[in-house]
Amino acid sequence: MRKTWWVWVFFALALALAQALSLDLRPYLVKVVEGKEVYEENPLAVKPGDVVEWRLVAENRSQGALRQVALVIPIPKETYYLEGSAKVLALNGSTIRPEFSFDGGKTFGFPPLKKRVRVVENGKEVEKEVEVKPEEYTHARWVIPEMAKGARVQVSLRTVVR
Repeated sequence: MRKTWWVWVFFALALALAQALSLDLRPYLVKVVEGKEVYEENPLAVKPGDVVEWRLVAENRSQGALRQVALVIPIPKETYYLEGSAKVLALNGSTIRPEFSFDGGKTFGFPPLKKRVRVVENGKEVEKEVEVKPEEYTHARWVIPEMAKGARVQVSLRTVVR
């Protein structure tokens, strides 16, 4: 069986990017104790109604700047996104707004997101555009135009356990 050159190129690029960008995603159970938020890293158990904060730390370990770095936090199916909890990232004098997906990370956009659904109105099936609720989001993404050598950034969002 003959291996094509592009398979090796793709493998080399994927390996280079994996070594260039370090990603660390961790969950924190958010509790309020005596009026202050307390965080439990990597909780062993959660229950419905618990709030979990997901923190993604990215570090550029390459020898130069990285461009168009997409930092993505998937929202577990057992949870839903807590509206307003994904904050704007301030970096190098610019602000990077989070984008969201409701289709498993295939497409992203800024809220309010819209989708087309089929409904029955007056006995007829029609297609209608409706607003996607934040509870339907499946992923959040921040796209960093340029990440300098050695730069380290953190993005986060909160979810509620279903």
